[in-house]
Amino acid sequence: MRGPAQHATYAVRGLELAYHTWGAPEGRPVLAIHGFMDHGQSYAFMAEHLSDALRLIAPDMRGHGHSGWVGAGGYYHFYDYFDDLRVLVDHLGLERFSLVAHSMGGSVAAGLVALMPERVDALILLEGMGPPFVDPADQPMRLRSWTDALRRKSCEGDVPQRRAARRALDSLDEAAARLVAMNHRLTPERAAALARTFTEPSEDEAGVVWRQDPLHRTPPAKPFLRAEAEALWRRFRCPVLSLVGAESPWRPDDLEARHAVVAEALAAAGVPRGLVAAAVPGAGHNIHHDAPELLARAVEAWIHGAALPAELLG
Repeated sequence: MRGPAQHATYAVRGLELAYHTWGAPEGRPVLAIHGFMDHGQSYAFMAEHLSDALRLIAPDMRGHGHSGWVGAGGYYHFYDYFDDLRVLVDHLGLERFSLVAHSMGGSVAAGLVALMPERVDALILLEGMGPPFVDPADQPMRLRSWTDALRRKSCEGDVPQRRAARRALDSLDEAAARLVAMNHRLTPERAAALARTFTEPSEDEAGVVWRQDPLHRTPPAKPFLRAEAEALWRRFRCPVLSLVGAESPWRPDDLEARHAVVAEALAAAGVPRGLVAAAVPGAGHNIHHDAPELLARAVEAWIHGAALPAELLG
């Protein structure tokens, strides 16, 4: 795909949300969902290696990237993401599309696929089978931690107050250095590119601030429950490629058991290819940052029903 991303917005109940696209409008649509505290433009490295036969569409989830922040008294409840994407799919008129989803985005994708299984023709998960399951008995403690966090200075105000509460970094170079500190596999060029799209000028324009709403930094009120996740996975009706970073520490201990639930559902539905799991060499948790060229080849192959790159099958 040649050239920079194109940017557009749509609205969900008055909240303006952004999305970024690469490729020709007539290309086969691929919706790319980012993870927690990430943003749609971080798929740019992968987009560089995709063919023009595809059209990549990467939304900024609410409160992330260029999307709007919830107003006074609001909060980011996980179920909102499901509806946000359903509205986007209808806004774009996508009758059939493929999905790429990273980390938290994988759990969002599971809800979207469950809502419209007949419209998703392929799913590629990038460490997207969910975080560790939570014991429902811990919910009272979880709710207490959540409400305590809402009382932080950076979280308790309206949108202007929360924007002003973000701590500024001195420069884009500092932002890039922090990204490298979190992921040593980032090249200087990729770190600099991410720093530019991850940040915006501070209010006094003396530095830069991360674009994400600080309200996202509270512990989630919604637990990740096994029964709920499995109910969504059993609604999958498209071939699933589940990728993990070969050097990542983030995969759940019961990943194989989770894969088995999906594989069983796809086999029962007679879905060709079913589920294939593979490790991406040289990649950590952020596969789309660490191995974008190999990932692009895997995405193209999976969507078109071709053989996967040999590097994934070793």
